[in-house]
Amino acid sequence: MYCPVQQKVRTTGRFSNLMELYEQNYVLLRLLIPDMKSAELQTRVSKVDGCLPLYMQLTEKTPYTSTLRLTYRFVEEDGETVRSQAEPNLMLRVYHDARTAEVVSGHIHGQQHVKRQTRGLDNSWQLNRFLYKWLRYLRHRGHQLTN
Repeated sequence: MYCPVQQKVRTTGRFSNLMELYEQNYVLLRLLIPDMKSAELQTRVSKVDGCLPLYMQLTEKTPYTSTLRLTYRFVEEDGETVRSQAEPNLMLRVYHDARTAEVVSGHIHGQQHVKRQTRGLDNSWQLNRFLYKWLRYLRHRGHQLTN
């Protein structure tokens, strides 16, 4: 006789792993943007030979948090029309007191705009893991966003 048993989804350790990823992202962001806590609300560009320009737009700043957008901009010229497309396009919130950084929403190549869900660990994991890998790549290529 078949007796289905409802199994709980194992979440032990997943949340703590996500928080550890937030901490690693914070460290990498501080290496990329050393003066982030004192930065003004503005857009900065990092240009490195052989790489796309990296854009950082600081959109909100409070004593304990900063909100910023990190992206590349692809420019397409189609005859008379010039279009700019931001991709990947990540909105980040940095918690200076907790020394963590998380992706609030984002667009990754080939995917729809993904807004972080409050209880969606899988969604948060995907976006923040992408940010971690991207930040490591940016550091490796020599990007730095300073004034």
